[in-house]
Amino acid sequence: MVSSPSVPLTFVAGSARDVLSPDLARSVEEALRQRFPFNNGEGDEAYRSDEVDVRGWVALQSRVPQIAGIDAYQAVFVAAPLTGIEEVTVPNVADPFHVASLPALVDALQQFAAKASLPVDEVELMELAAKYLEEDELIEADLDVQTYVQLMLSARQAMARGQALWIVG
Repeated sequence: MVSSPSVPLTFVAGSARDVLSPDLARSVEEALRQRFPFNNGEGDEAYRSDEVDVRGWVALQSRVPQIAGIDAYQAVFVAAPLTGIEEVTVPNVADPFHVASLPALVDALQQFAAKASLPVDEVELMELAAKYLEEDELIEADLDVQTYVQLMLSARQAMARGQALWIVG
């Protein structure tokens, strides 16, 4: 998985150009377009979540099986009806990108929220995120919940904008 627990993750609703170098972004977008209906979100400003601790991603993966096999450092969720994680090879990149369904992610997060008695409403999610940011004693608490909040807010933005959702480390 990840060697350093201090590496933060951010979730970005936007284009490959919002998260990758220009040449790599072009290659990734081309590879994705060959296999999926892919909107790179040109012209729209990217939505970026607050940073989350990678340990929260790992903890959330153990609670949401649909994201368990996703490598957080080369992953994108697209608005396609995928049944699992697909690997997309990109020229000059050592490891393939993990591609999964954005609608399936939102469904899985809603199921997780129902079981864990967590909010799914955007206002309530923002209030919960603010609570974790404002209360110092909660910074290290519930890293999976903090990650869920940021991931759900970002996934909803990606769905509303018709953009891909990227995980950036």
